[in-house]
Amino acid sequence: MLNIHAVVQFGDWYYQVIYGQLWPVNQPMTSEHMVRLEPRLHSLLNFFLQHPNTLLAKDILIDKVWPANEGTDAAVMRAVGALRKVLGDDARTPVYIATASKKGYCWLAEVQAASLPADAPIINADVEIDHATVPINADVIAKPWSWRFMVATTLTVILGCASVAFVLAKFTATPLIRLPDSIVPISALSGQEYWPALNANQTHVIYQHKALETTALNWSIQNLTDLRVRHAPERYQQLSQAIWLDDQHIVFRGIKADTDCHFYRQQLLPSIGAAEMLWPCNTVLAQGLTAWQDQLLWLDSDNNNNAQLWQGTPDKPAKMLSVLPNAWRKLEHLLVSNNSAYLLAEETVNNSILLKLDLPNGALELVKRFPFIVSQFSWWDQSQLLLSPQDLELEIVDILSLTSQKLGPLSRNLTQAIRYPGQVIAVQYLNYTTDIFEVSTRPQLPEVTTYKPWHVSNRSERLLAASAEKIAFVSERTGNNEIWLAQGADSIQLARLPDDQQVQQLLWHKGNLLVLLNSQLYTLDIVKPALIPQLAQPTSPGRYASCEDVLYWTELTNDGWALFTQTHDTKQLVHRGVVDVRCAPEQTLVLQFAENNNLMLRHNDGRLAQLPVQINWRQQNAEQWFVDSSGIYWLDQANHRIQAYAWLEGGAQSFALPQSQPPVAIYSKGKGVGYIVQPRLHDTDIVWLKNRR
Repeated sequence: MLNIHAVVQFGDWYYQVIYGQLWPVNQPMTSEHMVRLEPRLHSLLNFFLQHPNTLLAKDILIDKVWPANEGTDAAVMRAVGALRKVLGDDARTPVYIATASKKGYCWLAEVQAASLPADAPIINADVEIDHATVPINADVIAKPWSWRFMVATTLTVILGCASVAFVLAKFTATPLIRLPDSIVPISALSGQEYWPALNANQTHVIYQHKALETTALNWSIQNLTDLRVRHAPERYQQLSQAIWLDDQHIVFRGIKADTDCHFYRQQLLPSIGAAEMLWPCNTVLAQGLTAWQDQLLWLDSDNNNNAQLWQGTPDKPAKMLSVLPNAWRKLEHLLVSNNSAYLLAEETVNNSILLKLDLPNGALELVKRFPFIVSQFSWWDQSQLLLSPQDLELEIVDILSLTSQKLGPLSRNLTQAIRYPGQVIAVQYLNYTTDIFEVSTRPQLPEVTTYKPWHVSNRSERLLAASAEKIAFVSERTGNNEIWLAQGADSIQLARLPDDQQVQQLLWHKGNLLVLLNSQLYTLDIVKPALIPQLAQPTSPGRYASCEDVLYWTELTNDGWALFTQTHDTKQLVHRGVVDVRCAPEQTLVLQFAENNNLMLRHNDGRLAQLPVQINWRQQNAEQWFVDSSGIYWLDQANHRIQAYAWLEGGAQSFALPQSQPPVAIYSKGKGVGYIVQPRLHDTDIVWLKNRR
C-alpha cells in the first residue's frame, strides 16, 4: 500500500493514486476530462510520488517498477518521456520530472493531499455487493425443488450465462487484455521513414526513407534478425504504401523526376533489383492499393477528380471497374475483406467516413462517420479495423457493432499502424513541433522578408484566429489541445480540452471566440472559460466565416455541398455547390466551389464574378490560404512559395519564402501575410507497439 494519500494534487493535476487516474485542476471532474495512465506509467508515477525530491537512478527504477529481467535503460527513458507527455512537462524546463545527466531522474513538484467531489467518477473501482442487505425467502428454503425444475433452471442459467458472455465478448471486451506499454524502435536512420510493411515470414520490413536535407524518397529493406538495412537506388518525388506481391517482390506507385505516375513491381529479396513499370496512374494515393482474388485492386482519380476503382494483374492490361461518386475531399484508402471493399474517405476538412462496397461493382454504403480526421487504417482482425486518427490515440473499431477502443496515450504520436500477430508496427513522429512566426513584408510588395518568433514554446503552436483586438491560438505547451489568448508579449490559457478532441477551426464572431471541436461548434466564454455548444449543428460542416457580424458556413448535405447562413435563428441557403467561404471587402464573399478549382466573388446582391485564382480544395488545406482587405493569398502545392492576388492592382504575384522548411499554414495580419505556422526539423522512426508480457 502506498504511503501517500489516495488523492493528491501536484501542479495542474489531481491524481487518484490507486486507480492511476488524472484530472486537470481547471476542468470539471468528469469522465471526459479524465486521463487514465496505462499500467507501466501508473507504477512509475506512483514510485516518483513516493520518493519526491530524490535522485532515482535508472537501475532503481528498473528494479522497483519493471518486472524481473524486463527493464532496460531505453525502456525507462521511453516511459519517462511518455509520462512527461501526459503531464505536459518539458525536459528542458521541467516542472514535474528533472533529468540528471547520466545519473537518473528526480520528481520536483510539491505533492499535496486532496479530495474528489462526491460525484466524481471512479472508472476502475471494483463494485462489491453487501450480501447482508439481500433478503432471504424462507419459503424457498423450506421446500425442496423437483429434479425437473432443477435441471430446467440449470440449463436456463447456463444458456443465459453463455449468451451474456457472448455479448460481453463481442461488444464490451477490450481487444487487448491491457493497453500497450512499450514502444520498441526498429529503424534508426537519419531522416524520416514512412509506410512500413512486413513480408509474409516477418523476417524483413520495408519502408520509405527520406534522407536529411533532401525531398527524394527511396525504398529501404531491413533484416529484423541483424537489423541490417539495404537501400534501393531509385529515387522518387512521391511514393505510395507498398504491398508484398509474393516473397520477393513489392508493388507500389510513384512519381520520378522524369516520369509521371506509374505502378511499379520491384524485387527486394534475396537481392534488390530494378523497379519495373506496370501501369500508368493519375495520382499517387497514400494507401489505395490492395490484393483481391489473385489480382490487385486500387483507387485512382481522373483529371476532373472523379474517383475510380481499378483491377489488374501484373503483365496484363488494367481494367477500370467503376467510377465512384466523389463529393468528398479525399478518397485515398482501401482495404478488402472477402468480397467487400472498405474505403476511408476524408469527407470534409474536419472529418472522415468509412464506406463499404460489395465487389466488383456494388453501390457504396456508409458504415460510420467520424467527427475527426483519420489519416490511415488497417485490419486488426477479420471484423475490426485499426485506425490512425490525426493527432489522437490509435483506435480499434468493430465494423459490425461499431464499438471502439482507444489504445492509450502511448499511441498518440503514432500513425500508419498495421497489426501483425502479437504486436503493431507503426511510424512514430519524434519531436514533431510547429511554431507560429510573425512575418514582415516589403512596403510595396507582399513578399515576406523576415520571421520573428511569436509566442513560441517547446510544444506545437497552430490554428491562429486574429481580430482587430485579440488573437487566439492552439498550443500544446502544457498538454494537448489547449486554446490560448495572446496578450502582448504574454499569453493566457483559456481552455484545456480532452485528449480525444481535435480542434479544427478558431474564429471570432461578434466579439466571441468560436471553436470547431470534433465537427461541433462551440462558443468559448473567455471571461470565465467555458465551452457552450451552438444550438444548430450541421452533420458534416466545412468551414465557418464571420463577415460583418453574419455567420456563414459550408456543409456537405444529402444534396451536395452548400453555403448557409443564419438569420433570426433560421438557417438559410445562400448558394449551392460551395465548399469554402471567406470574407472579402465591401460585404462581398469569396466562394470556393466543389466542381472546379476556380474562386468566385459573390456580391451583396447575389451576383457572381470569376476571379483569376485557382485553389484545389481537395489538395490544399483550408489553413493554407486566406482573404483580407488587400487580396487573396495562398501557398502553392509544394508549400515553398506564396501566391498573392491584389484587389487594387488586379494582378497575381508569386514569391519564395526565406526559410527552407515549408510552412503548413498562413494567416493575415489585416493586409497581407502576418503569421505562418512552420514545423521544426524532425525525425520519424519505424517502431513496434507492444505489451511486454
